[in-house]
Amino acid sequence: MIKKALRAADEQQEEVVRAVFRAAGLLWQCKGRDCRFDNTAAQELCERCGRQRNGRRVTDQVPPSAHPDDFENLRAELKEYFAHVGRDLPDAVTFQLDFHKRWRTDDATLHFGSRAEVYDFEDPDVDLALSDLGRADDRGETLRVALYR
Repeated sequence: MIKKALRAADEQQEEVVRAVFRAAGLLWQCKGRDCRFDNTAAQELCERCGRQRNGRRVTDQVPPSAHPDDFENLRAELKEYFAHVGRDLPDAVTFQLDFHKRWRTDDATLHFGSRAEVYDFEDPDVDLALSDLGRADDRGETLRVALYR
């Protein structure tokens, strides 16, 4: 619907249409100084620059069920993993839950600015660090570890 409305608008109407969609909560505009890209409400991070809605770099999302020490251990383990395998360090890694509310090593999302890629960790140390976080209390919990710090 959004794309269809924007295609139908001429240059003069486009900004009005965008403003209406922003006011209705269907679009949000990135607050990045050099970006200002309009994103759909479903997008958590800016599609153009990869920043959060407030314009800041992607940050941690620590699930309430995770102990802070275990979370920091996971961050250290991930940094060590990327150094060991010789891959570029992503800005952040987001992990998904399995059916039993445990954090999965497969289908993780690596965030590189605006680019995201699905990645499977086949490393027992990363698996152990995720296991140490324990089970999530709720299926809606999110686990994202910022690595650029």
